Amino acid sequence: MLRKSLLFISVASIAALIAWGFTKGGATSASASAASTLGPCDLQLTVGAPALQGTPAQPTGATVTWTITNKPQCYRIDGSKVTFNFNLNDGTNVQREVIVNGNVTNAQINLAGNPLPPNKRVNAITANVIVKAIADPVQKRADSGVVAL
Repeated sequence: MLRKSLLFISVASIAALIAWGFTKGGATSASASAASTLGPCDLQLTVGAPALQGTPAQPTGATVTWTITNKPQCYRIDGSKVTFNFNLNDGTNVQREVIVNGNVTNAQINLAGNPLPPNKRVNAITANVIVKAIADPVQKRADSGVVAL
């Protein structure tokens, strides 16, 4: 009798796990829930694919562009920091940073002054963009009260 009960519980548990795996989950990932709950002063941007200048064997630079899809009126763009990550053919990663001031939506790095290691080929480029937005001091509200005498 004990064996039959254990067998039944095992089969029922496996069936429940299989059914649970085929149902649509209600949970969302942290990034998906954060993107869907943007507030009135949240900044959202989309970064394009970085472009390599020169050849993969002898790169001379890289560029990247981005768009800000919902610049809130309560902020202004103060600048951006772009980190280019060059993945080389020997598995190493080389990072270069560019600071861009103001409301600019592109960045370029020149590798002539600070070249990548010799005899290495670039396999991939990643560009990470951090946009700095600060509260716009021009956006102020004033009010006054008047009484007639």
